Amino acid sequence: MQPLVNQCGGRAAIATYLAGTLAIGVVDFFCFPWPYLLVTAAAPLFLLIPPLAYRLLRLRPVPALSRAVALFAFLAYGVGIAMKGYHWFPWFDKFVHLLSGVLFALLGLCLFAYLKRNRPLAEEDAPFAFYFALSFPMLIAACWEIAEYACDFVFHTDPQRVLTTGIHDTMLDMIACLLGTLLVLWALWRFHRRRKAGPLMRVFLDFWKANATVPAPLESRAH
Repeated sequence: MQPLVNQCGGRAAIATYLAGTLAIGVVDFFCFPWPYLLVTAAAPLFLLIPPLAYRLLRLRPVPALSRAVALFAFLAYGVGIAMKGYHWFPWFDKFVHLLSGVLFALLGLCLFAYLKRNRPLAEEDAPFAFYFALSFPMLIAACWEIAEYACDFVFHTDPQRVLTTGIHDTMLDMIACLLGTLLVLWALWRFHRRRKAGPLMRVFLDFWKANATVPAPLESRAH
């Protein structure tokens, strides 16, 4: 593994990030209540996200990817939250969401490459790469909005005034859809770990038998 400095994106990236965080701390000290200083003090922890991911997944560090994560964290957390950028700049929230689409689409492609790491890339892999690049940021965006809505609902802050509009019903629909998805994922986990196929996985196995050219997973295990 490369040194921790390289895993975080290099000396220049770390110095720039910390200098920007210090500047935000100065603004917080003179312009905002003291809790904002505590929020800013936690900002350097985001630099440790890439090294932790590299270690957990046993990956070789990619400094460019680490710098992308640091830039997004600085803007979304440092400027947006610690310096109240979302409040002062009406367009800033949409800009950060745009960057989140770029970052998480790249991470989706990296996830695809990780799953494909022991096999060569082929032309027929292109649809799957597009799928990962599209679905991963959409998943993150949906989870973020649900979490944001949940916080508003629990703490009754509701800065977006969603509880009195049609968005309230939309968010509940998204949560219900997520629960249904989690039910399928639980069935998939149960099938993967215990080789028990319930009604949901039976649908998958029937599709496999009708369209695949190799035996179904349970049949393969039996032989």
